[in-house]
Amino acid sequence: LIFVCKYRKQLLKGDIDDTVKSCFSEESDNSKFSIDIMESDKDHIHLLITYSRDISLTSILRRLKQKSDHVLWNKHAEFLTNYF
Repeated sequence: LIFVCKYRKQLLKGDIDDTVKSCFSEESDNSKFSIDIMESDKDHIHLLITYSRDISLTSILRRLKQKSDHVLWNKHAEFLTNYF
């Protein structure tokens, strides 16, 4: 899977990158899927995910997007308001 920043803005550097990665790792620890490999660049994150058949891929995506969006806006609201 590839998660891309809105408008391909280069936001994934430093503290924001660490926040997203820890959020994704935390969500996979509490769910029925695991993230095998996670690499990021300035505007996207690559994920290799292993999941069972009883959970859908869309539900995994929804959980990761909702959780990361909530955490990022709580921790980095001042930085993000400059871009959005």
